Amino acid sequence: MTYSWWQQLISKFGFDNHGLSLPWNEHRFVVVDLELTGLNPKEHEVVSLAWVVIEQQRIKLHKSGHLLHGGVLKLDQSPIYHGITEQQLADEGLSMADILARFSQVCQDSVLVFHNSLLDTRFLNVACKQHGIELPRIILDTLKIEQRRLARQGVDIAQDSLSLQACRQRYELPVHTSHDALSDALATAEFFMAQANHMSKQAPVPLSDLITAG
Repeated sequence: MTYSWWQQLISKFGFDNHGLSLPWNEHRFVVVDLELTGLNPKEHEVVSLAWVVIEQQRIKLHKSGHLLHGGVLKLDQSPIYHGITEQQLADEGLSMADILARFSQVCQDSVLVFHNSLLDTRFLNVACKQHGIELPRIILDTLKIEQRRLARQGVDIAQDSLSLQACRQRYELPVHTSHDALSDALATAEFFMAQANHMSKQAPVPLSDLITAG
């Protein structure tokens, strides 16, 4: 087991407020995916937010959620990718304040998990700042964990080798072709479980090892 810098910090100062030294499977995870109208949080908007909960090494589908944002001003060409129409947003959409209020309740005492966290967290951070919402600070990125694993093995990382589907294939997970936020969150949850169990060959690694891995 790698004696990570998180564990060195705990050893030196004697505190571990977030349970970083505890085995990863003792934590609760909320796996998140967003659908967006574009890539720039200053110009584009969140169309929907979905999550899947992992507790005690089990995916709890009955605790999953997928909320549509009724306040989207302009979908542009984004329905080509996510398939959500203006009519769906009008019929089922909530305000961003309501979405974040519900989501923040789900996320309490949890670790957030993304595949390629940089994009989604930029949009979430902007929205949370606007509405005065705080989300958990500990975030895991399955893309970064896989990127560093391949780099340590000396593998040449091709441009498309870190897509969610390409990563899942390396762990012999079923083909994932859907592209909506909820199915992507579920696919990421399955992939995260495979990664964490792969790293825990003899015993579950501490959460700090997953953090420093990605």
